[in-house]
Amino acid sequence: MVDGSDATQRVIFIVSDHTAVTAEAFAHSLISQFDGVDTMYTRRPFIDTEEKVDAVVDEIDGVAASKARPIVFSTFNDPALQSQLQDTDGLVIGLYNESLPQVAAELGLEPSKRVGSYHGIGDATRYQLRLDAVDFALMTDDGLGTDHYHRADLVLIGASRVGKTPSCLYISMQYGILAANYPLVREDHNELGLPKTLEPFHDRLYGLTIEPRQLHAIRRQRRPDSPYSDYEVCKSDVAWAERLFTSRGIPYLDTTSRSIEEIAATIMDERGLTRRID
Repeated sequence: MVDGSDATQRVIFIVSDHTAVTAEAFAHSLISQFDGVDTMYTRRPFIDTEEKVDAVVDEIDGVAASKARPIVFSTFNDPALQSQLQDTDGLVIGLYNESLPQVAAELGLEPSKRVGSYHGIGDATRYQLRLDAVDFALMTDDGLGTDHYHRADLVLIGASRVGKTPSCLYISMQYGILAANYPLVREDHNELGLPKTLEPFHDRLYGLTIEPRQLHAIRRQRRPDSPYSDYEVCKSDVAWAERLFTSRGIPYLDTTSRSIEEIAATIMDERGLTRRID
């Protein structure tokens, strides 16, 4: 159950008869358009029976009794379950309510009603592409597997802890792109140009940077009170990386206030990469 002690907080319920990934992504995208909203996201995936919907309705109503009205985002393929969910004290936004009938009318087809068809394995070839891309990202993470860089579509570079690994994993899972990443460590500062390992792959490089104080905070969580997390070291690492990007004409992005989704979409667009999986 959700704690209802903070009456000013808006609880955002994500309810689905499958993974809830689609509804959650839509909810975050929509709510992020409004500044200053204190939110708590509550995921309820695999709500695929009347009994489970009843339990979620009771939970939503319980929150509504002690807090601001909850907002509920849902993706049900079964109209009966969606109708049952509508009978709550929350604001229920069914992503399929209007859009699915409109698309069906345009296509002249009836939806299959298969639960979770978008996030299922579906086409085995596309599923294998995703697995291969994730395996490649793990195999070439943090400067490993440089002998496989000739297969890479993309090589992310930057100082340690600027977001290279999560960006690679997201890009591999969502787009099927072969993405490696290479850390620019302090030993590289003595080199006049790119580390020799990266020279043959200049056209695949993309840099990530971050505000030094944010990097300092991140590194302190990993290795507190160490030279690695010292603010001056963080500032030096960022400055050197940005000078390298500029001098070698490597496009780069500041990740300080960007979500992983925005980082990935920007990289895909600026590098002209094409999604391999739907």
